[in-house]
Amino acid sequence: MRVQYLELAIVFFAVISFSTVSAQSLTTQKTEISNYAAKEIVAACAALAEAENMSVAIAVVDPHGNLLAFQAMDGATEAAILTAQLKAKTAARWRRPTDVLFERVNSHLNRAPEWAGDFPQGGGFPIVVNGTVIGAAGGGGDHSLDDQCTLHGIRAVFGQDVVVE
Repeated sequence: MRVQYLELAIVFFAVISFSTVSAQSLTTQKTEISNYAAKEIVAACAALAEAENMSVAIAVVDPHGNLLAFQAMDGATEAAILTAQLKAKTAARWRRPTDVLFERVNSHLNRAPEWAGDFPQGGGFPIVVNGTVIGAAGGGGDHSLDDQCTLHGIRAVFGQDVVVE
């Protein structure tokens, strides 16, 4: 009888220990860009584009590529609207600026972004805070302003030292 109680106690403590360890390993705490920050990035980029007399579209996504904030300025083309979102999603997925992907695709080093349906063109940047990609932003509409506008928006919110490359 004592052996049964001892076995039962061992099983009970094993189950409790396993449950505690499993519950801890099944959850994580993630840092992701807030909706507020996403909207502020869009506003800062739009302000720069307006000052430069340009029509752009700007998109901000979470680290998984889900759209959080977006604006297409008056005069933005359908292509600008689509590419801004694709650039942001591509930067989030690949965790690097889209112009880096452009270089890799065109040098035939890695053509996977093309095959995966991504958009490896300049204008998209991951947003990295404390070594973690918390989101990404992409701009489209004016090739000469896409990178500048997107970076301006990110840095206006997160400061000049935020890692985007």
